[in-house]
Amino acid sequence: MTENPAPQKAALAALYQNLGGEPGLRKILSDFYQRMGQDVMLGFFFQGKDLESIARNQGNFLMRAMGAAPSYSGQPPAQAHRSMAPILPGHFDRRLRILEDTLRAHGVAEADIRTWVGFEEAFRSAVQR
Repeated sequence: MTENPAPQKAALAALYQNLGGEPGLRKILSDFYQRMGQDVMLGFFFQGKDLESIARNQGNFLMRAMGAAPSYSGQPPAQAHRSMAPILPGHFDRRLRILEDTLRAHGVAEADIRTWVGFEEAFRSAVQR
């Protein structure tokens, strides 16, 4: 039995509003990618890369998923990560931990953190090798 996607879409739309819309989302993502770029386990993925550009693209992807944008013209997650070094389970787990820490630092409610992390978790098999 497949889960009805409507509750997830509603939760993501509410999350977007609770973050303060696009300005809040972009501020969090900028901080998140700076943290990942400086992280001892993940920083090598981002060496020489434009973190603000990556954060902007991620924001565009999330805005589409959260119902705040009609479309997304970037690469799907699996394709975007194909040219990178292999993302192992520990890398993915560390990314989620940094996301949780970043969201807490920005005062995001625990229910909204669970919504966002749950959404990200759905992409584990697409990007992890």
